[in-house]
Amino acid sequence: MSNTNLPGEKLTGGAKFAVDMGPLAVFMIAYFFGRRLAPLVGHLIGRDWAIAAGQEMYLAIGVFMPAFTIAFVYSVFKERRVAPMLLITGVVVGVFGSLTLILHNKIFFYMKPTVIYALFSIILGAGLATGRNFLKTAFDGALHLEDGAWRVLTKRYVGFFILLGVANEFAWRWLMRDCDLTGDIACTGEPAWVKLKGFGFTGASLLFTALQTPFIAKHMKNPPEEAH
Repeated sequence: MSNTNLPGEKLTGGAKFAVDMGPLAVFMIAYFFGRRLAPLVGHLIGRDWAIAAGQEMYLAIGVFMPAFTIAFVYSVFKERRVAPMLLITGVVVGVFGSLTLILHNKIFFYMKPTVIYALFSIILGAGLATGRNFLKTAFDGALHLEDGAWRVLTKRYVGFFILLGVANEFAWRWLMRDCDLTGDIACTGEPAWVKLKGFGFTGASLLFTALQTPFIAKHMKNPPEEAH
């Protein structure tokens, strides 16, 4: 009998990539191509549908939240556990995405990355202060390092998340400094922020992780042998 569905099965390869990047891809497609696709979708469902300039963010959020929910549920179903970072992201996405749509105020979604990065840094820092290492828990056995190396790596991630949070706050406030964020008026700086959020911060995270490779390789230890 196959054991592929036993609790504890980890997402690998394409499934993990889809969970991590799928909702973001849906958001980017909806934001940059939604106005072109809306009439086609409207034709298929037999009704007129158009997205006015300035409403792209609301459309993107409206499809991003269900996409994230699907990815989250799939991850929990396959792994039979809730990934801590994914849970934090999910709660913030749900709260700030809902506030943006209900109050029709984009500021909440512009602040969402800042809040997520702040929570990540606070939780990791609090873990260090209390003698627990949540970064090690987040990696879920993928890395085997000495406790001292985990502490150094955690401190680096805390600093990195703080920098990302500060960068996001500076970016959206500067790019949208002359815009009305509580309505449907198009803002010329918004597409630049969306690109920064989707490509800049993601690329920076991948680069930062890659730069930790020499440190990780230096302090890597053999995984504990499994009991038979």
